[in-house]
Amino acid sequence: MDRRLFYNMKEFKTIDEQIQLLISRGVKFGNIENAKTLLLTNNYYNIINGYKDLFLDDNGNYIDGTTFEEIYALYDFDRSLRDILFKYILKIENTLRTLISYYFSMNHGNDNYLKIDSFENFYNVNVSETTKLQRIKYIQELIIDIQQKTIKAINTKEYVKHYMLNYGFVPLWVLINVFSFGELSKFLELMKQNERVEIAKYFDCNEDELIQFVRLMNYYRNLCAHDERVYNTKVPKYLYIKDCKYHEILKIQKNNGMYTNGKSDLFALIISFKYLLTNDDFNSLFNKVRGRMISIEKRLHTKNISDILKIINFPINWKEIKSPKSTQET
Repeated sequence: MDRRLFYNMKEFKTIDEQIQLLISRGVKFGNIENAKTLLLTNNYYNIINGYKDLFLDDNGNYIDGTTFEEIYALYDFDRSLRDILFKYILKIENTLRTLISYYFSMNHGNDNYLKIDSFENFYNVNVSETTKLQRIKYIQELIIDIQQKTIKAINTKEYVKHYMLNYGFVPLWVLINVFSFGELSKFLELMKQNERVEIAKYFDCNEDELIQFVRLMNYYRNLCAHDERVYNTKVPKYLYIKDCKYHEILKIQKNNGMYTNGKSDLFALIISFKYLLTNDDFNSLFNKVRGRMISIEKRLHTKNISDILKIINFPINWKEIKSPKSTQET
């Protein structure tokens, strides 16, 4: 056992001790009794360690005038964002389930999702043997996942049990409802190209863009589902979305050839929503996010909305994405 883990373990502190610690570090309280309730029900670590950075100076000290209520407001802002994002990710997830099962079943029938030939296996593509074998491996892993999902669902889902007992298989348009978003994403990536193209057309994007949007959305879905921070998340490089028309239309600046906003951050997810949601749903999402921005601005004193936009990596003109002008109009 690494002894450093033992010696670095912080001692338990009561709520009163937590508050005194924050006061000793310069944090002010508007209502200590209310703060006690919030710390007791939301966890000191989640509130303070997760959201204090915005209120620290370059030396790691709290900015003069920082209040506990401000730190909690940022925590609450992020929690509200998670709820909003999760709701609309689920809408897109439902649409993807329908489109994937429709185009796959139209081309391969209802019960051919366990055949390697039903997917883009690169048999007739001029790629290396290593690439072909890797692709087949991915397809086989997906098929195994589907089989395992079916086995579990027989005992937990009446509609799966019904089809297995009466027909010996479950149509994809039924079984796809038990897929996780991650499995849905993998299925999409491994479909034949012409099918992916048809699905991408529905969203007015190309297949490569769609795959990255869905990958990114799956990443954020997991963050939302597990109550992880989303407001300042930077995603791994393999999840960066591709340069698209909205980067250009919004005139987002570049640094070393890469757009500084909307590639690896929350604004990249907003761009993804712009493609994958209906206009009405996107406008609803936009209005909810903007409402949260207005709300937190009113609750901050040592920081302003520009600081919030910077930490979540939104461009200053982010609101233009609701009704962006084309490059020809600008």
